[in-house]
Amino acid sequence: MRKILLAILIAVTLSSCVYRSPFEDGELFSLMGGDGDLVVTVDLKRAREDGLSSLIPPSVITERSDRISVSISPGSVYGAAEGNFGYASVNAFFDWVPDWRRSDGGLRYYQSRSTGLEAAVPESGVLLFSTASYPDAYFSLMERRVPVIDGGTGLLMAFSLAALYTRNAESVIDLGFGITESVADNIEEIVLFLDASDGSFYISGWIDMDSPSASRALVTLLRNELIKGMRERGEKPDFKVLSSLYSQDGDKVRLSSVKVEDDQVGAVLSTLEEF
Repeated sequence: MRKILLAILIAVTLSSCVYRSPFEDGELFSLMGGDGDLVVTVDLKRAREDGLSSLIPPSVITERSDRISVSISPGSVYGAAEGNFGYASVNAFFDWVPDWRRSDGGLRYYQSRSTGLEAAVPESGVLLFSTASYPDAYFSLMERRVPVIDGGTGLLMAFSLAALYTRNAESVIDLGFGITESVADNIEEIVLFLDASDGSFYISGWIDMDSPSASRALVTLLRNELIKGMRERGEKPDFKVLSSLYSQDGDKVRLSSVKVEDDQVGAVLSTLEEF
């Protein structure tokens, strides 16, 4: 698939493309997701400006994008790459490449014969893709445009290096946050913001639980997990500082500038590896 995408991006480079600011029409990622979905958005432009290019999975798509956002559900992925993608040049090249077959219906999009991936540029600056149904992705992101993520949360996500949103906690069990399946059953929503400072990465955000008792239990679990990691690294825990990193606010658990390791950052950014 990457060889095909390379050919497409060569055409983009050699063509005159209309650049579209990734934020001028609102945040596309705020239109993504639903029950059981994991939404990840990464500000690639900021990552490059902050000297973090080495953390971005290399591909011709990520290199031409200012932001990539994906919605991941069991068995399917859809999303949008926002950046230097010309409507005429990219779609014309899809027409030219033998592996890509143009749809028969009225909506213009293409399907890869070899991978099944569906993609197109519906307007200059946005490359939409889906492993299941491009028309569904197009309808959600370009026509219906009903926000799933509220405006305040979306704004915080937009100003972060990367952000994660889900109403399905099981989807983040393997990302290294110490969340077990038994705890995940009590989680209603997770919103996490990743930022970098002085060469280190920090996560802030909140986790909505279904009761105050569940949020207290999660605070205890997260603090214990952090203490365990510090002791394994030979560090002495500062319990006063630890109490400020995870705090309870009713049903909500708040995270405040929790330092995370590079492998946890890699787990979030790995969602972009196929694009």
